[in-house]
Amino acid sequence: MLKCQHANVKWTIMRPMINECKRFLHVLFYAGLLVLITCLQAGAQSGLRITLKPDVTSLSTQMIQQAIDSCAGAGGGTVVLAPGEYLCGSITLKSKVRLQLDKGALLKGSDKYADYRNDAFIYGKGLSDVAITGGGTIDGVDCYNPKGEEGFRGPHCIRLIDCQQIVIDGITIKNSANWAINCRNCSGGKVTGVTILGGHDGLHTRFCSSFTVSGCDFRTGDDAFAGNDNRDFVITDCKVNTSCNGFRIGCLGLRVERCKIWGPGEYMHKIQRRTNMLSAFVHFSPKDEHPVLKSGNWVVRDVEIENVDHLYNYNFQEGLWQTGQPVTSIRFENIRAKGLLSAFNIIGDLDQSLVLEISGSQFRFRERAGSAPGSFEGAKLSSTGFFNARNFSKISLTNITLERLDHQPLLQMSEGKEVILNNVRFVTGRDNSAPYRLTGISGVTKSGLQLNGEKMQ
Repeated sequence: MLKCQHANVKWTIMRPMINECKRFLHVLFYAGLLVLITCLQAGAQSGLRITLKPDVTSLSTQMIQQAIDSCAGAGGGTVVLAPGEYLCGSITLKSKVRLQLDKGALLKGSDKYADYRNDAFIYGKGLSDVAITGGGTIDGVDCYNPKGEEGFRGPHCIRLIDCQQIVIDGITIKNSANWAINCRNCSGGKVTGVTILGGHDGLHTRFCSSFTVSGCDFRTGDDAFAGNDNRDFVITDCKVNTSCNGFRIGCLGLRVERCKIWGPGEYMHKIQRRTNMLSAFVHFSPKDEHPVLKSGNWVVRDVEIENVDHLYNYNFQEGLWQTGQPVTSIRFENIRAKGLLSAFNIIGDLDQSLVLEISGSQFRFRERAGSAPGSFEGAKLSSTGFFNARNFSKISLTNITLERLDHQPLLQMSEGKEVILNNVRFVTGRDNSAPYRLTGISGVTKSGLQLNGEKMQ
């Protein structure tokens, strides 16, 4: 800096520097203000975050509920359960609030039913943008309720009613005293990477729409997937093991892909005290629920099935919880099934609505199993054959194998409008002059049929 004894000269030199400093400070101020506003906006979008630590001296119900309510009051947020055990009664979810169970966190239910409300461990009604995530565990402790369903069932682990935009991700649910996840009149559900061990039904949905389930592992005592009057469900890359049914479901628009379904169940059915898996797929439309939707537009592809009594059961005449609304259309593609007692048992509605298409699939009888059962859940089957169908619009079998050591027909169909048999291979392992029987069918197309590796005339 130049020094000058004349005051006017000095002032002339300093003024530009002062002006530059002022402009710099103004720029710095507004830049800082912009950063502050951006941070505040980001904070508002991510919401409040409250991390809790376990209290081993008492129930954590109030602590967790207060944290959820605080996040809701702030417009949304996340309640984090740090690793440890949280003994808890009912907690109520709120819109725009995420309950996050970190890995190592155990949300353990009280064994006293009086500690629960709304017949639920985790409850929500009329919510939007709600989530339960993390690598932690929810333990329903098989809470006993002497006044509950069947004289012992306690609260559902997660019960959601009239909710939308639901995320359940990464958690493990075990020992649920009733259904693990119970949704009614819900939409926009996303269930990913969830493990369910023991208990009763896994994911039970009624009157729900637009659900995706992927990468889950359900090993249940009762039905793994269940519910009626659902719409637009996509279930992919899941493991399904149960002592009841894999999918007891009514749905308009169902896609099941790349799943593995197997029995016997690793967890016993609590009422019937057995572990055999009844059916991979069974129709569900109970009259007392006043169902509206017909079940149809199903695509089941790239699925492995093993040691399940029946692959698909549909009995609109007298099947248990099957007589509300009929089935319209189902397509099975690339199914690999072995260890079955029967493949398909179908008694459709008298209007013959069902269109069934099966392609590129193999169905093998269970070795050393003896005869197939003559009934399913109390309803008599039309035949003990391997593939039975009555009252349908169209059944098309293309490039499939039916394998069972038997003198009797493997395939029996009656009272249908159209049957297409294209490249169907019957493997009986012994003399069987009539591996299929068709009666009362209006139109039949046959080509490329084989019996024990030999071309049939």
